Amino acid sequence: MKIALITNFCPFYRIKLFKILAEKINAEFFFFSDASEKNWETLNVVNNDGIPVVPLLTPGMSKVNLLLKLWKKLRVNDYDVYIQGISGRLIVPLTYIAARLRKKQFIVWTGFWNHPNTFFHRLTFPIVKYIYRHSDAVVTYGTHVRDYLISLGVDEKKIFIAQNTADNELYNKKVSENEKLELIKSLDAENKKIVLFVGRLSTEKGVDILLEAVLNLKSKITNHKLNQIPLAPFKKGGINLKFFIVGRGPEKEHLQNFCEQNNLDNVLFLDYVPNDQLYKYYNIADIVAVPSITTPVFKEPWGLIVNEAMNQSAVVIASDAVGAAMGGLIHDGENGIIVPEKNPAALSKAIKNVLSDDNYRIKLSITAKETIQKWTYDKMAQGFIDAVESVVGE
Repeated sequence: MKIALITNFCPFYRIKLFKILAEKINAEFFFFSDASEKNWETLNVVNNDGIPVVPLLTPGMSKVNLLLKLWKKLRVNDYDVYIQGISGRLIVPLTYIAARLRKKQFIVWTGFWNHPNTFFHRLTFPIVKYIYRHSDAVVTYGTHVRDYLISLGVDEKKIFIAQNTADNELYNKKVSENEKLELIKSLDAENKKIVLFVGRLSTEKGVDILLEAVLNLKSKITNHKLNQIPLAPFKKGGINLKFFIVGRGPEKEHLQNFCEQNNLDNVLFLDYVPNDQLYKYYNIADIVAVPSITTPVFKEPWGLIVNEAMNQSAVVIASDAVGAAMGGLIHDGENGIIVPEKNPAALSKAIKNVLSDDNYRIKLSITAKETIQKWTYDKMAQGFIDAVESVVGE
C-alpha cells in the first residue's frame, strides 16, 4: 500500500508526525507551497529532512505549471489512498478529481470549523461541502471540527480525530532556578505576576482584546473596585502584573500606540523568540492568554500555543474562538479557562480570578501538565491510521 499526502508545506511542528506516517502507512508527501503564507513566521524553520518528499516546486514556477505537475504525478504514480490537507484553492478539487478518475480512496484532513465569509469562499462553498460529504474519510484536528462537519451533513462514521499536537519534547524541557531568575530579571519582572501572549500580531489573534482587558484591569484596581476579590497579586493604586507580547506582525505599531496612549507601561513587546527558547517564557508565565477572534476570513483552527504552554504548566486562558479550547484539549475550570471571544471584561475577570487564588491557579497548572502529556504524535498519527484502515479494509 502507498499513500500520497498533499499539503502546503512541512512546518517544524509536523516533522515528527510526518515521519511516523511515512513509517506506519508508507506515506509520501507533496508540498505545494514555499512557506510564504502570510500567517507563517518567516523566521521559523522549515525542514523536510528524513521525510519522503515528491518534488513539485522549482524556482519561479507558475501556479498553472504547479497544478499540471501535481496532476501528472498523482495520475502516473500508483497510490492507493490520497490524503489532502484542506489548503490550496484549486489543489483540493484537483486531488479529489484525480482520486476519483483513478478509483482510489480520498481522505480530507482539515482543521476548519468555520467557512471564510469572502466572495470567493461563498462561491466555492458548495464544492467544498460536496468534497467533505463525498470523501471516503475525513481526519480532523478535534471534536470542534467533527461537530462542524456533521452540521454540514457529513457522515459521523467516516470522521476520525487526529488530536492536534505540538512537539512536547521541545516545550517540556526543565528550566533551572538560575535560568528562571535570570530571565525574569532580564525582563524586569521580579516579584510580579506574568501574563504572556505568543503569536502573530494580526487582527484575528485578538491582542487588542487582551490590551483592553489590561486597561480594564488597571482601571478597576486603581479605582479600588475589587473589594470582593483578594488583592494579593496587586499593588494598591496599581497592578503588580507584567504583560509580555511575543511576536511580530502588521498590527504591532497600532498595538504599541494603544499602550502608549493609555499609559499601559506594564506591557512589553518582545518581538520574535526562537521556538527552541519559548519554553523558558512559558515556564515563567503565570498565565498564557490566547484571545483569538473570529473574522470574515479566519477562525483559529487550533492554536498550538495552548499545547506548548501546558507543557510548562502555564495556566491558559483562551477564547471560545480557539480550536484547542473547543476541540477537546481545554476543559474549562479543570486544566484551563475558556472565555467568550471579543470580551475584554470576561478576559480581565478570568485573569483576576486565577491570580487571586493560588490554590485555583495551582490546580489548573497541575492538571494542564497532566493533560498535555497524553497528547502525543503517536496518538495524532493514529487518527490517520484509523482513517486509512477504514477505507482500505486492512
